[in-house]
Amino acid sequence: MHANRIWLASLICLWATPSFAAGDSRFAHSNSNARYLHHIDLYDVNNRKITADSDQPYSTRNTCGRCHDFETISHGWHFNAFANEIHSGRISEPWIWTDMRTGTQLPLSYRGGAGRFHPDEVGITRFEMTQQFGARLPGGGLGDITTSASADANDSSGLSPRWQFTGSLEVDCMVCHAVSGAYDFQSRREAIEDENFAWAPTVGLRLGAVSGRVGSIRDGSDPDDERVRARLPKVAYDPQRFGSDGTVFMDLVRMPTNNACYQCHSMRQVNDEGIEARWIHDNDVHLIAGMNCVDCHRNGIDHHIVRGYAGEQNPSGVDVATLSCQGCHLGTEAPATSADTEISFVSIVQRAGRLGSPTPKHEGLPPLHFEKLSCTACHGGPTPGETTKRLMTSLGHGLGKKDHLSGNEMPMIAGPIYAAVPDQSDAAVTPQRATWPAYWGRIQDDIIEPLPPERVYQSTRRALRVRKNFIDEVILKDPDDPQFDAKVSAALAALESEFEVEQAAYVSTGRIYVRGDEDATLTTRTVANVDAVEMIRWPMAHNVRPANWSLGATGCLECHSNDGLIFASTVIPSGPAITETDPITMASLQGIDETDRDRWNQLFAGRKQFKFLTAASLLVLLIMSLVGFGWQIVRLYRGSGDQHAASA
Repeated sequence: MHANRIWLASLICLWATPSFAAGDSRFAHSNSNARYLHHIDLYDVNNRKITADSDQPYSTRNTCGRCHDFETISHGWHFNAFANEIHSGRISEPWIWTDMRTGTQLPLSYRGGAGRFHPDEVGITRFEMTQQFGARLPGGGLGDITTSASADANDSSGLSPRWQFTGSLEVDCMVCHAVSGAYDFQSRREAIEDENFAWAPTVGLRLGAVSGRVGSIRDGSDPDDERVRARLPKVAYDPQRFGSDGTVFMDLVRMPTNNACYQCHSMRQVNDEGIEARWIHDNDVHLIAGMNCVDCHRNGIDHHIVRGYAGEQNPSGVDVATLSCQGCHLGTEAPATSADTEISFVSIVQRAGRLGSPTPKHEGLPPLHFEKLSCTACHGGPTPGETTKRLMTSLGHGLGKKDHLSGNEMPMIAGPIYAAVPDQSDAAVTPQRATWPAYWGRIQDDIIEPLPPERVYQSTRRALRVRKNFIDEVILKDPDDPQFDAKVSAALAALESEFEVEQAAYVSTGRIYVRGDEDATLTTRTVANVDAVEMIRWPMAHNVRPANWSLGATGCLECHSNDGLIFASTVIPSGPAITETDPITMASLQGIDETDRDRWNQLFAGRKQFKFLTAASLLVLLIMSLVGFGWQIVRLYRGSGDQHAASA
């Protein structure tokens, strides 16, 4: 009888009629704003029901997919952050492959973009990408071996042998939808680092203890060998998590909490003393007002989350214009009014004031500013200074781990950078983050391309003799000893021998180092593909500052002066190799000539005095006009009096 009830519940959930689902969908809907209570059965990767005595991890596909449109959900952007065909629109932060042992910070992207390298072309497999960055993804995409997209392009078999042990890193619904504090993100990260991909969702929910590490199984092991399979991780489920009917309570929310977003979208600032304390910085003005991330960054069942930039086209086809800064605060169209009335004919959903947002006045601000500057240029990002700040991000530095970070860890990211968005020459000036690539590569036909990072480490470890940190052990160990030249030169010789290339190179801080004519020496050179060496940038918006903290809040001279930060602030190229480089001004990144800017600033220098002078001149003219008008009246009066006397 009990088994029949379970079977019937599963059947209803899987083949929901319109009574249980919205529209023609066969998937479950409660159609209520209230959270649905989830007491559900768990199923493993073989679609077998899990009991307290089971030892296999639960599968989100086979568990959540029983009631929800798992295939449609799995096409969402977060699950396919690696995939080029899924993403569209504005460029985003690259995946920066970092290796402290070799001084590597290599920007990677499957989506292309200036200065970004395609992992397949570098020799980095999809498996390596999943292991390196999977902890910063909610699963799915290339980490799910049930889809053809996970096949490695540079693997003749189409699939890396390691997948047979790790299993799929499936879309983990509870990464975002678990109530705040119910999901163990740290344990999930450790599971992925241990190559326990299929076990990560089980560990994250702390459904039980997992013993064993796939990472301890050597390459080339036979997956059919019973001794090898015995070493695969096993789950010891917590029997208290199972109810008397065998179901497990999943405490979840429909709208993800900010805490879930922070796991992958946090940022810290760094100064000379290290990571700056959080308490000295203000939160985003929207958070202070009580808003949540998902109030603006919304999505439907397809999970194509709104990014919120101007001109965004969401794949769902839904108009999301009012979920951008301008759309929310200013509306998406200029109010169209009749010649006879003041009634607006703009559609209500296109008007300003969504979510109760105030309408900014921008009094005295010429319209040209809205063409040349994005909203975030004045209101978003860290407060600018004479030079950029060093920044740490969740994607780049793995923020959230319990490691004690000093702030000196690679990759070296700087911001805010004020320039047009890369690959969009007509785009408005937008605050951005930036980094300079650092990697070991080969030069052929005046073109440089990176070498596979893991093979580089194996080939150079004897020459570099670095245990943990390239910067500490090669660059800063003894400034008076030119060991950088000697060690890097020896490492380049090793690479030329290992990879059979004519010339190997080390790229850092915007420079290309190659072996000199004499032993243990280095020299620099140039290449044709300069994008592979120079600064790369990507936009940022948060944290949004209030109006009084925006650029230009104190007047025109805040920007239109010689030290106006949006033009005069500088960024200095940074990387593992410490070298003297000239600072780069924001004006130069915007293509503005300093001489022209100086002339333009001179027009603003005496603008206030000019206004007073103009006002005074107008006042004098008004007084003179009134005096003249008075004399005219007097003359007319006298003239009329004389005529009256003459007629008498």
